[in-house]
Amino acid sequence: MRLGVTIPSRTGPMANVATMAARADAAGFDATWVYEVYRSPFTMLGTIALQTEQAALGTGLAAALPRSPFETANAAADIDEMSGGRMILGIGTGVPEFLRRFHSTDTSHPLGRMSEYIEVLRRSFDYLNTGDAEKFEGKHYTFDPLRMNPWGVRELPRPQIPIYLAAMGPKLLELCGRKADGWLGYFATPEFMTESVTPKIAAGAEKAGRDRSDVEVTVFNICCVHPDRDVAMARARRQVGFYVVHPVSDPVVALHGLTAQVDELRSRMRTEGLAAFEHTADELVETLSITGTPEEVRQKADRFRGVVDHLALHTPYVPPFTPEESEDAFDQIVAAFGNPTGAARSTAAAAVTVGAR
Repeated sequence: MRLGVTIPSRTGPMANVATMAARADAAGFDATWVYEVYRSPFTMLGTIALQTEQAALGTGLAAALPRSPFETANAAADIDEMSGGRMILGIGTGVPEFLRRFHSTDTSHPLGRMSEYIEVLRRSFDYLNTGDAEKFEGKHYTFDPLRMNPWGVRELPRPQIPIYLAAMGPKLLELCGRKADGWLGYFATPEFMTESVTPKIAAGAEKAGRDRSDVEVTVFNICCVHPDRDVAMARARRQVGFYVVHPVSDPVVALHGLTAQVDELRSRMRTEGLAAFEHTADELVETLSITGTPEEVRQKADRFRGVVDHLALHTPYVPPFTPEESEDAFDQIVAAFGNPTGAARSTAAAAVTVGAR
């Protein structure tokens, strides 16, 4: 199982993003991940690429629908070039509320849009690399490359960059199995993976004549670690509570019989706002995060071995976390899971850094 970590980036100086990533890289993490909250994930990975040497660099995730596939492919190619072939392009539709209110983006037909998006991304990489690519005519996207390319080609480290798809619903999970190189998910407990996620990805892969092993299964799991367990739990309550009230979490919550606790939290949120998350039930924290002392979190992370291919430890960052508090939470993760020798944890990292499967 490969091990990654997310870089908290909602607040604080942009320069901190790269210095934190450098600490994770030196500690031997297989990947560092950034996400799209205000700041561009591609800009952040550009700064990280220049200060790291071995870890894969992933967007976990970049919102696809506000960007054209060709724009996204170019941005990913920039990072792949700057990092010497370490880019993982994690994409998702984006949060519907944000897409409508901030991006004027059509959020209808997400399945069809993402299916076509992946097709055009791959053609875009072909065109950038060779100056030639197959034409695509879809319902939502088209790709009609110039017969004569006056600009020449880019010198890409790899002909294709791995595309990982964020998906929770059954149809998107199946699409991931059919077309993507990897899957990105969160709040995916080992039980939820076994019962709901992996079978759907496998079914999609089978339809496309692929094997489930062709899709790297990656889970982002909130991780709050501290020598003082009470500090770890207090941090986890805020992060887990903030995430779990969103309806996308409902399937995993229901599987574990925790719907009543989430309903109560939603009710408190309507009257107390963000302060409600200080009261997130311990059962939610224990089930949906990797939280505790260093020894505890290492044991909890081990539950994912043999269930997922890549476990990304997600650093708490939501309001009202301060930049200093999030950075300390990040450093606690690096201290608890880092390799003292600084060597990469897994030779499987080469599967991503050498080329897409």
